[in-house]
Amino acid sequence: MPRKRILVKSIDTLISYQVIGIDLAKHLVSACLITGAGEIFGIDRLTYDDLLKSAERMSPTLFCMEPCPEVHYLAEKLQGYGHHTKVIDGAAVKEYIKTHFGGQKTDLNDAQAIAFLSLDTNLLEITPKNTSNSVLSSIQAVREQFRKEYIQSFVSLKGICQRWGLPISKGVMNKNKVEELVSESKKIPQEVKDWLLELLQSCRELQKRLNKISKYLKEYADNDEICQKIMSVPGIGPITATRLKATIGDIQRFEKPKSIVAYYGLVPKSKATGHNEKKRRHNSSRRSSCPFSSDRGCGSSFEFGSKRIPKIKASQ
Repeated sequence: MPRKRILVKSIDTLISYQVIGIDLAKHLVSACLITGAGEIFGIDRLTYDDLLKSAERMSPTLFCMEPCPEVHYLAEKLQGYGHHTKVIDGAAVKEYIKTHFGGQKTDLNDAQAIAFLSLDTNLLEITPKNTSNSVLSSIQAVREQFRKEYIQSFVSLKGICQRWGLPISKGVMNKNKVEELVSESKKIPQEVKDWLLELLQSCRELQKRLNKISKYLKEYADNDEICQKIMSVPGIGPITATRLKATIGDIQRFEKPKSIVAYYGLVPKSKATGHNEKKRRHNSSRRSSCPFSSDRGCGSSFEFGSKRIPKIKASQ
């Protein structure tokens, strides 16, 4: 018969816990604490400060969480206090809630699901990023945001120009040329021209920021031993190299080269029933984390395990 969850308001640091499952939110967390004797304690609301203060006074314990923006910072702090951390895929938690709690999703149920799933030694873990890799990931995220804003602004400008009978071809990317076309056009009303030129100036500013952050990443890659080794692969430049370093982390966690390919979802996903086996082209759920998927100038087709190298049009 399953044990009943006992609700408490704080963590008793004198008790030795087998595992603590944490459901993270923006300002508060919910926690499920399982003792060595199998007792289950639940805390519905706990601040991050209270959690870290309790963790600092506790004996070494396993803390388990779902992936979210706070998980990397929290995992590093907990490891600094001598604890072990484990990050579990949210899909496993969702399935546990469905099968053990009848689909009743609450913060405490999530925390309890995370705690019990952490005891499954066969469940795949997600490795939190350390400070160095988090810095690279954050800078890459800022660069990607600048890139998206630049493209959206420039495409929007061209669309507005076309509305007033001034089509600008896809190949025209020179901002001085676009400014000249807009300024000399007699079809576009002057008040529209003024705001189009403001939008064009915004594109220039975004381009400067992109160049600045790309220069920083290039200098980082040129002075980093790991990035230098990655860039020795034909077609890989500093942007892709720094993204690979940030996402892979410690390469020793992969048992074999094929595991890295599978990590990025670049292998067929098998689905077998009876004697029939179907394979999807790629595991699309992991493609978004691929360093090649969002870089400009990179092809979308890859073949690993053969003599063919990644299809890349221009080195970054």
